[in-house]
Amino acid sequence: MRLLTLASTAILLAAATATIAPSLAADVVGADTIVRSLRGVKHLSAAPATTPATPAPVTPAPATAAAPPASPPEAQPAVSLPVLFATGSAELSGTGREQLDRLGAALKDPQLAAAHFRIEGHTDTAGGDADNQVLSERRAYAVVDYLISRYGVARAQLTAAGMGKQGLAVPTGDQVAEPRNRRVVVINLDG
Repeated sequence: MRLLTLASTAILLAAATATIAPSLAADVVGADTIVRSLRGVKHLSAAPATTPATPAPVTPAPATAAAPPASPPEAQPAVSLPVLFATGSAELSGTGREQLDRLGAALKDPQLAAAHFRIEGHTDTAGGDADNQVLSERRAYAVVDYLISRYGVARAQLTAAGMGKQGLAVPTGDQVAEPRNRRVVVINLDG
């Protein structure tokens, strides 16, 4: 009887995984879409990009750092990408790496190869402000490091910025774990 229960559980888990996997894959934004968005052809994204004020480079800061810099004006081409990380960490998930592979291919495209980009890490509202700020910075730097090591993008072309809870894609109250707010926004600073 126990063997039958374990087998039934395995079948249910396999069915659930098959149901979930296509939806995650569908969220990955393709390289062509990223190139068009970062060229300013048409703003396309998996989630809306945030864009309050003028950017400033971010350096790693202690948990008591001041408020993060705001995003650049909407006139700059940008794309918001669903880059998934392990909960509460800067460790990329398999789907996160898949999305960054698309981004890396797009940044190596001749139409973007010489441009400079701001890589913004965003969090949801769950957790404290200081913790989310530090986490968003670590995630932005993880993306930059991945693009440099895997795709040979020049470090001088990429500026990492942690945005914490600032500029939510989906407005929520405090302490709401909204996955669409956990994202990476890429902005073409030369656009």
